[in-house]
Amino acid sequence: MNKSYLQLEQLTSVVKKFLIGMLVMLATIACTKRPVDDIDLSNVEELPVLNENVKAVVPHIFINIDDNREVVDKEVYLTGSIYIDGNNKFKDFEVVRTKIKGRGNSTWSKPKKPFRLKLDKKASLFNLAEAKDWVLLANYNDYTLMTNAVAMKIGKQLGLPFTHDIIPVDLTINGIYQGNYNLTQQVEIHENRVNVGDDGILWELDNYFDEEWKFKTAHLNLPVMLKDPDPESALHFETWKNEFQNFENLLFSKEFPKNSFSSVFDKQQFVNFIIVNMLVGNHEIGHPKSVYMHKKLGGKFTMGPIWDFDFAFGFSEEHGRTYFNYVDLELIRESDSRIGSEFYKKILKDPEIRILLSKTWNEYKQYQFEELMQFIETFAAEIRESQKRDFEKWKVGNNSMAVNKAGIKTFLRKRTLVIDRYIAKL
Repeated sequence: MNKSYLQLEQLTSVVKKFLIGMLVMLATIACTKRPVDDIDLSNVEELPVLNENVKAVVPHIFINIDDNREVVDKEVYLTGSIYIDGNNKFKDFEVVRTKIKGRGNSTWSKPKKPFRLKLDKKASLFNLAEAKDWVLLANYNDYTLMTNAVAMKIGKQLGLPFTHDIIPVDLTINGIYQGNYNLTQQVEIHENRVNVGDDGILWELDNYFDEEWKFKTAHLNLPVMLKDPDPESALHFETWKNEFQNFENLLFSKEFPKNSFSSVFDKQQFVNFIIVNMLVGNHEIGHPKSVYMHKKLGGKFTMGPIWDFDFAFGFSEEHGRTYFNYVDLELIRESDSRIGSEFYKKILKDPEIRILLSKTWNEYKQYQFEELMQFIETFAAEIRESQKRDFEKWKVGNNSMAVNKAGIKTFLRKRTLVIDRYIAKL
């Protein structure tokens, strides 16, 4: 055996050892789980391109009002009939009798009107649980036509109770095309809606303060309104009012959070509620506006159902009524002294809730965020032709479904960093 051969054999042995060492190191790296809070979801370029392989079709709702009358207010129902062409996406819904009236607060003042439907008989629309009452959201401000759908998707991912379904539809009334709408469930106590039982209650926190039964709390001056059901008497309402006030009293007790607060408030659902609104940047809840809480008899005060997101996603009247502004603005911040914000800040002083927030957010980020991104891709592609028809009718926005799809995804990706920073400071 010559010297050169021995040198070659020695070299081969060294190379083998090196390669084995590298393979072990790579295997170790591959099997090492990256800490969840190190995941950077923002470093992805979202392209303004729609998936042409997705069929661009939505169902079409046709409503004919008796005597061709026009819906002109939110109080008086008009009678008529409704028919739905499922466009091979859903089964057709044959003609039935219905009532229709206007709905909404600021949205009712817009040219494109939102509507409330009350069918003569309970029915299932688009495979949703049957009921009489349904809502048609106009989304006049929302030229993306996606804000409510995306927020509700997040709510469903997190398991927020009674989160609404959003079905994009085209709407025609009395033979006149009205645009792209969202059909969804009415916010109400019902076995197939907010199912809190016959003795349950649904509160709304909203500074419009325009319901019949309402009060303001002793500590925060929270505008609390009874959404459902109607009380049997003033004394009955006073009982419910006192129960809510006792809940707020626990928040402001010297013993908080080491008192009975945990036994009357659902901490996990508060965390889920906050994550949805943090992620989409829904600063409206700070007023508060459209914030619902429900409670079963003997149960806990629980956030939800979530509602109304057309002023989220960085919508700004100061920036020409456009979306995706203020992306770095934290939802919960010390400088925000609005009543709703003070309410959430007080609750977040509970260390157990802070731990839940961090844990729930990191799990959502790791396991569900990318599913949300895919949902947006599909939803945007499905409504692309309907969006063009809506723009032709109303001329609101930039008329670019692709740009808005990329914009909403980029906004959400950047918001993940904002939430990460907030939680790191807790």
